Amino acid sequence: MPNALATPQAGLHTVTASPTRLGPLLIATDGTASAAAALRAGAAFAELSGAPVTVLTVLEPLPLVAADYGLLLPPAEADVGRRDALTRAVRDQILDVAGDRPGWDVAVRDGDPAATIARVARELDARLIVVGIGHHNILDRVFGGETALHALRLAHRPVLAVAPDFASLPKRVAIAVDFSEQSLTAAREALAVLGDVTMIYLVHVAPRIEMQPETYAIWMTNYGEGVGPAFERFQSRLEIPPGATVESITVTGKPSRALLEFAKSAHVDVIVTGSRGSGVVDRILVGSTATGLVRGAHCSVLAVPTPSAGRHAMSDDGVPELEWSAALDGFTRRNAGRIASLEVDDPEIGAQSQQHDYPFLGATYDHHDRRIELMLGEMEGGGPHLTRGIGNVKRVDILKDEHGHDRVLRVSHGSGQTILTLAR
Repeated sequence: MPNALATPQAGLHTVTASPTRLGPLLIATDGTASAAAALRAGAAFAELSGAPVTVLTVLEPLPLVAADYGLLLPPAEADVGRRDALTRAVRDQILDVAGDRPGWDVAVRDGDPAATIARVARELDARLIVVGIGHHNILDRVFGGETALHALRLAHRPVLAVAPDFASLPKRVAIAVDFSEQSLTAAREALAVLGDVTMIYLVHVAPRIEMQPETYAIWMTNYGEGVGPAFERFQSRLEIPPGATVESITVTGKPSRALLEFAKSAHVDVIVTGSRGSGVVDRILVGSTATGLVRGAHCSVLAVPTPSAGRHAMSDDGVPELEWSAALDGFTRRNAGRIASLEVDDPEIGAQSQQHDYPFLGATYDHHDRRIELMLGEMEGGGPHLTRGIGNVKRVDILKDEHGHDRVLRVSHGSGQTILTLAR
């Protein structure tokens, strides 16, 4: 359980505000049990707000099968039968989980689940996307935590990833706070979306700094003295629901882990976090805290895309293919030795961290095999090394931060992507 280092003020803070209309709502389901919680949550929020509801299900394309004479295409009638079966399953699920909902629109689209969710959310101008968080295994990731993360990267809409045991509207809420304008924006949007909550924890995760124990204790005391006024300023700019209790908490540790531990100890119904989402880099990375929460939470998580402080530059078309080799050579010269992290993002298995906090050694492209090699490891000596070979390369992007420094190398391949993130 995290340590509560400060609770500057607990008490009532009320305002008079008319209810905001929440909607349209977009609920994603694949008709299976792992998505039932999303329908229960969507029904509850619709009843609270009277918002229009669209239930979206996505028919994923059948895989192509290699044969001796080429690729064997699935018969066209197979998709017709699959679409009809999926539609029936979703309508039956709505009836079983949420009851008769004649006003709900059921949309069946083809494509990748997350990309389709994002596209439909934009078409509807949805206020909230609701998905099931799944049960944290590969079978549930199609419409579970990984789809929520991919939708966040693409949708620019708040995403509520609903825990499997969702039974009623959340009353106890933990809002991650770092006192930034982005954090404030996320908190305001969350309170508008969630409605009549009764307990609000504003949770700040203090940075963990390597110091001698005595020095660290003194530093944390001084840090805590500054956090109290920051909490007061932050709370004063929120519209707290009438009758809600607000408590300010400071914890330590890795942000996602500390928030998850606190949420469990405080019996929180939903964790609220901002997720970077306006810039190109932010759409790819989302944010480590939001990612950790969605993947690790056993309660619901509301992730709210927030504006990034800086702009990130990238060509709309990526690096031209004829320039891939020269671009990667230049990227290597500029960044060799910088600390980097490597993640492989594949719709089949979700996002998988391959390496974290290792020096970047280099990147090369072999145009004959259309293959890129990424190398990480110790610059000198016999330390461990990692080489990531990437075939079927489709696109290369080099993204820069607001100061013009390289920040991310993204290689799109097949249906996924490999992301090399350089430390600031």
